[in-house]
Amino acid sequence: MSRNGWKHALLSVAVLALVSAQVSAEIDVYASGVVQWEYLYNMNDDIESSVSDARVDLDIAVGPLTLGAVYRAYQLSDPAYDPTSDPAGKAIPAAEVKHRYLALEHEDINLRAGHFFATFGRGLTLRSYENADLEHDTVLDGIVVEYDAGFVGLTALAGTTKEDKSGTCYYTHVVRGARAAMPLGELFEVAGSIVERSRTLENEDAAVHPDYARFEDGVLGAELSGWMGPFTFGGEYAERSGENPATGDPAEDVQGHASYASGTLDLKWATLFGEFKEFDDFAHSLVNPPTCVREHLWTLMNRATYEVDLNDERGFLVEGSSTLGDALFVTGGASEARSHDRDLRHWEMFGHATYDVGSDVTLGAAASRSREYLFGAEGGTGKFTEHMTGVAEVDFTVAGDQTIELTLEMQRTEDPSEDVHKDYVASFAWYPGADLTISGVYERTTADWEEREIWTMLSVRKSFDNDLEAEFSGGTERGGKKCAGGICRYEPEFEGVRFRLSKFF
Repeated sequence: MSRNGWKHALLSVAVLALVSAQVSAEIDVYASGVVQWEYLYNMNDDIESSVSDARVDLDIAVGPLTLGAVYRAYQLSDPAYDPTSDPAGKAIPAAEVKHRYLALEHEDINLRAGHFFATFGRGLTLRSYENADLEHDTVLDGIVVEYDAGFVGLTALAGTTKEDKSGTCYYTHVVRGARAAMPLGELFEVAGSIVERSRTLENEDAAVHPDYARFEDGVLGAELSGWMGPFTFGGEYAERSGENPATGDPAEDVQGHASYASGTLDLKWATLFGEFKEFDDFAHSLVNPPTCVREHLWTLMNRATYEVDLNDERGFLVEGSSTLGDALFVTGGASEARSHDRDLRHWEMFGHATYDVGSDVTLGAAASRSREYLFGAEGGTGKFTEHMTGVAEVDFTVAGDQTIELTLEMQRTEDPSEDVHKDYVASFAWYPGADLTISGVYERTTADWEEREIWTMLSVRKSFDNDLEAEFSGGTERGGKKCAGGICRYEPEFEGVRFRLSKFF
């Protein structure tokens, strides 16, 4: 069914459901959602442009039926400026119904037609999701059915999604998959999944050679998880087989695999956690497994987030945490990633400690050291970028219920040419009441390639009794890489004002 066909079908069903609700007083009608509007004006000399970004998430429940939609209006004063774009220039429509769906819940069956997100296991065989901050959206358009038979849970789905490539080129993905999960006694659970995928390259301005235009592959996955006293573990393995889209030769197949394992040991005095990953010829826009790299709470430390190579990588993450006495909490760990020929790609060591000084003051400190290695045409070059980061923080309560948070971050970076620069971030947050937050950020760098050395930003956020929230920010903000869950994009430098309004209902 075409996209317009889906829209007309969903609209027709929604109208019938609403009419039925008026006829029968026994059917409850309930609406919920959020309206968000953000306006920013960037006065940077090189940019100077404004953006208006509005988004409406609406769900209407009529008895067992739920009709949902996401509408977005995105207006740019200058089409050349887009702070949400990736380096390839992702096109965002000026206005669109971004998502729409119809869902039915009846006893043990859940059915959803239209747009949906799906994750099989830990994302090795399938993960479609949205991260609005990063403009990452791999939502599927089709149908998904979930059935709970008691002894086994079943999921079946079929859908399509579009992936922007560059300019007038884009990929159309078609996905069909099924997953079954069942417990084995009281301690274990097993699951299996199968996914068939096709990808078609389309160009609005030119024809694409058939050998490069389309490829198909399939993924089989198996999962095992369990609970044995204080030990919790999980593991997943997936195999991929099909045509190789990189060569354009339909006769040359690609054989890939991916594995992931994790375990947590909860002792009385400490908690230990570990992860392992291995990825080989497994990259796909609908695959998003765990990175096995720590995502930190602090600005500078998290800028060194490692981007996983799903086609050639293996690695691990280990962590441990403990509460010592009644006031001291410590945590720390390490992670590493290598290519299959043993060339080192990344490693990091980190630690964090907090100490409660009475009931009104908490002190904290954190540190990390990491390296990201460069690769040449034949593997590792031995050159790397090294980050050494330290953090000091204090939280305290004044006047009975007002909380103040102060943080100082310092980072030393050495690039592959052995040039060194330092970055500093100082931030504060003041909560004079439960409904008001005042915060500020000061950042300074010694990097000689930056056009400015200092950035400052002040923000005020206010919550109102009618589920309305308003936030105003003004100042300057450093651009650069922004990452979450292995997905990254680059933001331009900002100098201006932002206003955000959110209404929940």
